[in-house]
Amino acid sequence: MAGFGNIGGLLLAIFGLMIAAYGLNVQGNFSTYAFILGVGCAASGGVIVWASMRQGKTFQSQPYEVISQKTESRPDSIKYRNLYEGSPIMLRTVNNSGVILECNIAYVKNFGYSREEIIGKSLFDHTAEKSIDDMKKTFEAWKKSGRVENVEIWFKRKDETIFPGLLSANNISDERGRLIGSNTAIRDISEIYQARRVLSEHETQKIQIDELQKIDSAKGEFFMTVAKESQVPIAPILKYSKLLNEIPHGKLDEKQVEAITEIYDNAAKLDQLMIDIIDVQKLNGNTMEFKKTSFDVSGLINEVVESSKPMMKDKKIEFVDSSSTKKSISSDKSLLSKVFFNLIQNAVDFVPTKQGRIEIGVKEEGNSVVFYVKDNGIGILEKKKDFVFKKFYQVDISFKRKYGGSGFGLVICKGIVENLGGKIWFDTKEAEGTTFYFSIPA
Repeated sequence: MAGFGNIGGLLLAIFGLMIAAYGLNVQGNFSTYAFILGVGCAASGGVIVWASMRQGKTFQSQPYEVISQKTESRPDSIKYRNLYEGSPIMLRTVNNSGVILECNIAYVKNFGYSREEIIGKSLFDHTAEKSIDDMKKTFEAWKKSGRVENVEIWFKRKDETIFPGLLSANNISDERGRLIGSNTAIRDISEIYQARRVLSEHETQKIQIDELQKIDSAKGEFFMTVAKESQVPIAPILKYSKLLNEIPHGKLDEKQVEAITEIYDNAAKLDQLMIDIIDVQKLNGNTMEFKKTSFDVSGLINEVVESSKPMMKDKKIEFVDSSSTKKSISSDKSLLSKVFFNLIQNAVDFVPTKQGRIEIGVKEEGNSVVFYVKDNGIGILEKKKDFVFKKFYQVDISFKRKYGGSGFGLVICKGIVENLGGKIWFDTKEAEGTTFYFSIPA
């Protein structure tokens, strides 16, 4: 239509110009009329051409705008939808009443409902009971401010399990700017919550451990104090019972001698128990002093033999020294004597009353010297081997502590040997005996 108007108007204008020219070139009664008619036709043709061109521009602008809207809006809508559906975060759209209008795949999978079961339901249907009040407050806060961020809410799945999530929401408005609902994002923070709980438990445990360490330290100080104070009255008991025991037996009857001996023996045991308690506390608190000096191993063995002989009398134990080395080592001679004494005393307790035998010895192995104490006692059960070096443990505990002892001896041996850079171990066979070994760097 625009093309036809342009051509018609142009022809009319040309025709008008020809008539006007004719009116100017001829003489007669019609020349004036011809000129006026020609000018009118030319003017009309020009108006038609102008109007047709204007109409063409207006006509062409409409399809451009429509095409522009289609090319702009459709891809954006598809892109938004893809982002909404494919987001790993749970997304839902709700109206002003809290009714769910839409949700994405992540939301459907996490909550365990089908999409049809979700759409049209209240958002409170998916809120755990303990967070209903918090959700109500959050919903009201959103309606007032138009936005909420990272509010912790507990949600409820179809199978009634609950999980913690962080909820954020922003407004959705219509084309007139009126609030019609919100887009809500929910992030499952179960792992974070679990990590937080574990950290809290660890912190609680740390506090408990600190408290236990303080209690243990106070207990250790108490034991040390009691042990040292107990040694004060024990000393004179030992001293005077020993003096009494040295009185010629002709002046004392058998019962008196027996009583004095019993007093001395028990006082000696009590004194040894106090010494053991002090040693254990020193080892636990790393306060035991280790003084290394150079000495001959043979000299140490001789001293051990002499100090141990009295322990063999009651049971008439055969005591054998199988050592032969004359090697010198640098270590704490006094503490090594204590290790030997505890191991020999332990052997004395467990060898048979008749035909008991204890053998001590030493041998060189590489850069170490290995000492040993061997007995033909009751041995150690396989299931009890791991407990031998534990505090208060006794091998024969099932017989109600038949063999006596504090239960500290082997613990002290282990602590001393390891602090001197060595190690301690044993071989045993039930009903045949046990051999304890300890090595010391040469």
